[in-house]
Amino acid sequence: MQVVSSFFRRYGQIVAALIITLGIAISCDGGLAPPPIPPVTSISGTVRFVGGRQSWPRRDSVWTMRVVGFRQFPPQDLIGDLFQGRAFFTPAALQLDSTITLFSDSARYSLVFGDSIPRQIQYLCVAMLIDTARLLTTQGWRIVGVYNTSGNQREPATINLTEGKDHPANITVDFKNPPPQPF
Repeated sequence: MQVVSSFFRRYGQIVAALIITLGIAISCDGGLAPPPIPPVTSISGTVRFVGGRQSWPRRDSVWTMRVVGFRQFPPQDLIGDLFQGRAFFTPAALQLDSTITLFSDSARYSLVFGDSIPRQIQYLCVAMLIDTARLLTTQGWRIVGVYNTSGNQREPATINLTEGKDHPANITVDFKNPPPQPF
């Protein structure tokens, strides 16, 4: 007993510090680990161009191309819907760079929703900027492809969104037979 008493007098503070440190370490549940990444809600797929790269219009008439999803159909106004949160486009920042590979046979896209996830997208289309002077007007853009499940571009399909899930949606663009313009 005298040995134990002598040991604790000599090393008691060190043993107590080790026990406290061990207790704190065991009770930590991740410490400074980053929070889990929330699942992403998106629509993605491939835009296929009928006739391949040979079917594209002249290079001087195509400035940029984006996939745009509208909450309602028919859309009210391309630019107004974008600024008022009724439409979503690739990418979320308005820039002149194209998000669809131009003059190709096909291109992959992903339309990612942030904090404002709609319940459904009633009109998913490929929009092409044809006049940079009218970038912020409906007249500067032309719809060249519409997501549909029937094969008829006059019948757009609705996509019901589930939070945290990717929704596949391939779109066909036929420059010689474009869909009706919604605005």
